[in-house]
Amino acid sequence: MNKKLIFIGGAPGIGKSTVAGLLIKYLENGIWLDGDDLWRMNPFLVDENTKAMVEKNISFVLNSFLKEHFSYILFTWVLHSDSIKDTILSGLDQADFDFMHFTLICDEKTLKERLSTDVERTTDQSLAINRLEQSKHVKSLKIDTVNKTPPEIASMLKNQIISWPVS
Repeated sequence: MNKKLIFIGGAPGIGKSTVAGLLIKYLENGIWLDGDDLWRMNPFLVDENTKAMVEKNISFVLNSFLKEHFSYILFTWVLHSDSIKDTILSGLDQADFDFMHFTLICDEKTLKERLSTDVERTTDQSLAINRLEQSKHVKSLKIDTVNKTPPEIASMLKNQIISWPVS
C-alpha cells in the first residue's frame, strides 16, 4: 500500500484542526501537520518572503514524514488556492504516495457563527469569508459541514480515506 498524503483545507474557523484532531485517531500509523504551526512568529508578518519560507518549510516537513514509516500523512491549512497546493506538492521529492485533498465548506452564516463562538480566535471575519469563497473554487473533494458535528465530519473523511482505492 502506498502512503496516503491527505490535505484538508478550508476557511479559517471552519473546523479543520478540530476535525483533524479527531481524524488522526482513526488513522493508525498516521501523523498530522498543521500549516499554522509553521507561522507562529512574533511579529506575525505575511509578505512574499515569509510565505515562500513557510511553503518551503511545509514541503520539507512533509518530505520528512513521507520518508519515514508513516502510512497516513495528514496536512491541514487554509489552502484557498490551487497554486498554494501546487507549490507545496512541487516541493516534494517523493513520488510514491497517493494524494487526496478535501476542502471543508459551509455557508457564510455558519462560518460567522463558528467564528463568534471561538473566543480564542482573532480571525478577521471578512478575511475568513473571503477565504471561504476562494476555497469553494479549489480542485478538491468538498465536504459541506453545515449541520454536522466535528465527529460526524471526521467519520465521513475516515470512510473516504479507508475506502480509497489501493494502488
